[in-house]
Parts: sequence; C-alpha cells; structure tokens
Amino acid sequence: MLTDTTIRNTKPGQKVIKLTDGGGLYLEVTPAGGRYWRYRFRINGKESIHSIGEYPRVGLAEARRKRDDARDIVKQGTSPVLAKQQQKFAQQYENAQTFKAVAEEWFLAAPAKSKNGCWSDSYKASVRTLLDRDILPHLGAIPVRQINTPMVHQVIKRVEARQAATRAILARQIIGGVFKLAILTHRADFNVAEPLKGEIARRVVEHHKHLERADVGDFLRKLSDYTGHRTTSIALELLLQTAVRPGELCGAAWAEFDLDAAEWRIPAARMKMRKVHIVPLSLQSVALLRELKEITGHGEHLFPVQGTKAGTMPVATLRNAIVKLGYSDKFSPHGSRGTFSTTMNEAGYPPDHIEVQLAHSDKNSTRRAYNHARYLPERRKLLQDWADMLDGFMAGAKIIPIGRAA
Repeated sequence: MLTDTTIRNTKPGQKVIKLTDGGGLYLEVTPAGGRYWRYRFRINGKESIHSIGEYPRVGLAEARRKRDDARDIVKQGTSPVLAKQQQKFAQQYENAQTFKAVAEEWFLAAPAKSKNGCWSDSYKASVRTLLDRDILPHLGAIPVRQINTPMVHQVIKRVEARQAATRAILARQIIGGVFKLAILTHRADFNVAEPLKGEIARRVVEHHKHLERADVGDFLRKLSDYTGHRTTSIALELLLQTAVRPGELCGAAWAEFDLDAAEWRIPAARMKMRKVHIVPLSLQSVALLRELKEITGHGEHLFPVQGTKAGTMPVATLRNAIVKLGYSDKFSPHGSRGTFSTTMNEAGYPPDHIEVQLAHSDKNSTRRAYNHARYLPERRKLLQDWADMLDGFMAGAKIIPIGRAA
C-alpha cells in the first residue's frame, strides 16, 4: 500500500516508475517529474488503462475512491474509459442546450439573416448589452426546454422598469429569435416569447421638432453669434445645409469627402438603409468644410471627441447647443431634415428629388439599388438652392417659393 511519504520521496528516474497501491491502482512517475494515477482493469480478458488524475491535485485517498468507482463500473461489464467519455459527451450536450449556448449561436448567425444582411455597429452593441446585462444573467444557465413564458416575462419587465420600454421590446425580440433557432435545432418545441408580443407598450414617439420657415433666419443669426466651440456651430450649419441625419454627420470621416468635386459619399455601413448615399455639397458647405479642415483635418473624423465610445461628437452636443440658443422647444437636430423637406416641397421642387436626398427607403428594389446616384445633377441644384435660401433667411430676405428643378 502506498503512502504520501513514499510518493513524495520517489524521485524521477531515466525511465517511467510505477508505484503500485493495490486493486489495480498505481502511480506513474515520468522522467519529467509528472505523477499520474492509473487504474489497470480487464474486460472480456482484454487489459485496459483508465486515467484517474494527476498527483497531488488528486490525492491518495481520492485516487482510491475513484479506483473503487471505476471497479464498480467494470463489474457491470462497462469500461470506465468509455463511461468517462460518455459522461464528457453528455456534459457537452447538456451545455449546448442552455439558453446561453443557443443565444451565442443566434448572435453570430442573426445579422446575416436580417433584412439588410447585416447589423449596424450600434444595433449590434445594443443587442450584446441586453444579452450580457439583462438576459443571460437570468436565463443563460437554464436549458432552453426548461424556460417558460413567465420567466421571460420577468426578464422583460425588469428592463421596462428602468423606463426603457423600447429596450424591453428588443429584449423580447432577442429571446424570441433565440427560441426560433432552438426550435430549428430541436432544442425547444415552442417559442415561449411569442405570447408576450404587445405586452410592452411602446413609448409614444414625439415627432422631431423642425424649424418653421419664419424661425429659420432668427435661428441662423443666433447661431452666427454662438459662443461655444466653432466645430459645434459648423456642425449645426452643415446639418441644415445637407439634410443628413445627425448621426451621419457627427460620425463623418474626412476620407468620405471630395471637396474639389463638392461631394460627400457616406458608406453603406453608416447609413440607416445600409446603402451608399451621395450628398452633393453646396458652395457654402464646401466653405464650411474647408474651415473645419483647418481645425480637425489632421485626424480621421470631422468632429473628434475624446472619451466617447465612438470617438466622435455625440448628437447630444448638438441638442445642448440648441438649448443654449433658446430653440429647444422649436427645434431638434433631426428636425433639420423636416425643415428642408417642408420648405423645398412648398417651394415646388420635385418630391422624388427631395426624398432621394433625404435617403428615405424606396420600395422599388430596382430603383433602390441605384439610389445613391439618382438625380445627382438635380440634387446638386436642389442643395445649392437650399443653401442660398438659408443665406437669404439669415439676411432677413423674404424668400418667394419659385424654385423648380431644371
């Protein structure tokens, strides 16, 4: 019978040393100094070796207990080696049935199956945050077949309790997507998130406040006297002149611009509709961009901000500037698009030209594929006329709606 003292005093030799304990158990000491417990057994006259563990992680007493467990398995006519493999496979199978396992599979596969064939970085980050913060801590370790509708209901209600109804709805959609994959892979029979559709009421969305025509001139005059950062006032001017979405402007990179050609090409990855969008630049916009380039042109982005997640100016900066200008009750950053659309439609410009410039979704798939370049000469005139109108509003001129695209 072995003792711990014998084991500790046995030094490695040039060959493998076997220290026998009894009942088929022995300790194998390798020339490299490793000490491994082995159990020798026979089934149907054939000798086999079962690995028990490494000493001292597996002590003498534990090794004997595991030897006895293995001997009981042998008495039943089963190899403990095979039993160990089966246990390992069973554990792997059980792990693959948990909500977390299915959720991670879904997270990797879902973007390619979405409507646009990919997710935006911001949407992907939102989904990942909801999974890690609100869903997996409560459901992750549970086999999907054991999850029921009340459990999912508790999860989404916790999210809603943070005054985050939209995120609660997204949480339900995520869980529903995970269960769809579980059903397809025979790990669940029913989508337990399905009965919860409509359970969370969406927040009533307030339409983006846009400047009324009568207020545009006063706003621009106040903007010209803005005492904050010049980059912020330039951003607000460009937002009005180009009619792009605030996020598209705040995240813009200098590589997207050709100032000599007076053109801004926004890549599909940054567009809401996941399509390249060309923005023809007015003379006024080019002048602003050249001024801005003197300030931030040494870097990658037009509006870099240290310490933010994206490294660029947050839209909140524009909102704060509007508050300082005294227009928070009349105007929001996104509302610049409404100001442009309303004014140019009233001025008689073709609605198709305006809609393409706003990069709105086109239900015609053939037209949609070429939207980035559609009506480019007409849109160039449209935005130049718009910039000229803005100058007129600022100067206090009475603009007569006579505009027609040539």
